Amino acid sequence: MAYYHCSPRAGLTLLEPRKPESFDKPARVYLTTLLPMALMYAVRNYEYSYGYTKEGQIYFDEYYPNALEILYRGKSASLYLCDPESTETTQIPNEAVSEKAVPIVSETHIPDALEALLEQERLGALVIRRYHELPEEMLNWIRRVEADCIRKANLIHTPGPMADYYREHYPQSWEMVEKEQGDGGRATLAPGVVE
Repeated sequence: MAYYHCSPRAGLTLLEPRKPESFDKPARVYLTTLLPMALMYAVRNYEYSYGYTKEGQIYFDEYYPNALEILYRGKSASLYLCDPESTETTQIPNEAVSEKAVPIVSETHIPDALEALLEQERLGALVIRRYHELPEEMLNWIRRVEADCIRKANLIHTPGPMADYYREHYPQSWEMVEKEQGDGGRATLAPGVVE
């Protein structure tokens, strides 16, 4: 079985277990048996908006306008074919993890991650659902989920690249949380309401 790992870093020969920067997961080597899923990790990001249909088809949802292009256009990466001694599956389809370092068998340079993902779409291996095609109920769900991410990470009061990312790409979610936390972090009361 082929195991892939994709990274913006080139020239790796061994993958060491690491804790993901933006996700609360244990230190492991994260691998996948599915090429389109691996390619989504060509960039380091605070979220990866892919999922699977009931039939097992992987899809990428654009959570904001032109997300695919903004995230991936012109970004080069390395796709690694790996040979783990042993792996465990996770709750995420096609994902496997190793507690031990994993040797790399080969490296393929990906000059443009966007083009690689669009090729997977052309081959039928990946479905890309563009922002402008998503139904309004899905867009409302995205706004709520992203507002929850902003709340959980306390991004309104934690300046930095992650806060900048969410403020820029999810302005409605950001504004929703700002209004909630507008009075020193307390819920804002309606005019004329006394605590």
